[in-house]
Amino acid sequence: MVNLSMRLSILYPTLAETYAASTVLPGLSICIVLLRFYARRLQKNPLGIDDWLMVPALAMVVGIAISLVTGIHLKAIAYPTPVDGNLTTEEQFSRVNPTISHMYKINYAFTVLVIFAFGFIKLSIIFLYRRLFVTRRGTFFDWVTKISISVVISWTISFFFGFIFGCGTHFSAEWGSFRDYYTYCGVVIDLMNPLVVSDLVSDVMILCLPLPVIWNLHMTTGRKLLVTGILAAGAVSIVAAIIKVVITLYITNPGYNTHVDIMDIDLTVTAIMYWSMVEAGLAIFAACLPNLYFLLRKVPLGSIMNSVRSALSLRSLRSQHSQRIVPRSESSYTNIVPDIMSASQMPMIRISGSAGSFRSGNKDAAEITGPGIYVTSQISQHESIV
Repeated sequence: MVNLSMRLSILYPTLAETYAASTVLPGLSICIVLLRFYARRLQKNPLGIDDWLMVPALAMVVGIAISLVTGIHLKAIAYPTPVDGNLTTEEQFSRVNPTISHMYKINYAFTVLVIFAFGFIKLSIIFLYRRLFVTRRGTFFDWVTKISISVVISWTISFFFGFIFGCGTHFSAEWGSFRDYYTYCGVVIDLMNPLVVSDLVSDVMILCLPLPVIWNLHMTTGRKLLVTGILAAGAVSIVAAIIKVVITLYITNPGYNTHVDIMDIDLTVTAIMYWSMVEAGLAIFAACLPNLYFLLRKVPLGSIMNSVRSALSLRSLRSQHSQRIVPRSESSYTNIVPDIMSASQMPMIRISGSAGSFRSGNKDAAEITGPGIYVTSQISQHESIV
């Protein structure tokens, strides 16, 4: 008797749901990425690595959608597995079914695209963190993000080659008979669990990366919550990743192969592909949300991000000397904040001699004369998110 606890508790996505995910999500992803670049243009901010990484990520997501639509067209995805009742079990195990072969070909390309899509999205988010929170090199967060970048790159490359050569040089075994697949492609089965689990774990770690930095800043609790909420939007994609992990762990369970008759292979693979598509689409949205908020906000996010930078700059200054030595010069100005601040936000110091005078950058300020050290700060609100 089949153990009922082995049954998959998640419903298969329907044909309509699969088709909708493969058409709506990539369309929205294209719009979101275009809006990201449009927001940068309005802000007059230079495009960074985090922006450019979204271009290949978007290309991979569109490729994922195309593979799903192709599978639906061939009735290899979102359709029940065809079974020839006239064949014996041994014949079904050794025979190449055209529809199942199409499904495995699509899944082969799909998996490679998913690996690269997730890799580029993760890298884009980490580089965004660096743009926002790394004000000088050598800080703890600087090293943490550099290590995270190295880990993500290694993750992407290792799983790419692992799946490409999962059947060794017997590439056709990926979409051949079940006998060929289980003979040559055992590594692919062994890689599925590490792939989906490490993807989920890395998502959670990347999501939590900036939290200690944000909550150590000198901002109001409300602003900390707002910045945390915007940057933590990636949690929506983690739900899809969790569902994908549950399905994958189930089908790679040794008991699944024993009771494979209670499950539909094509529909089970469709479920994994469907939730991967959902995860990728939501991840694109989450990675671009900080930029999109610039267009959708009701409160000026630019001033909030400026507050983040200012708080980071203050922390950086406190770790340096309490005073900076400035030459006694009639026209010496010294910038005492990191370069990430704009010129209009730079506090200015001028030391004057007995015959010197100090004039504030603010044209409305009164002229101050006489010897001594004078400090003025000119702050303006910018419509910039980063």
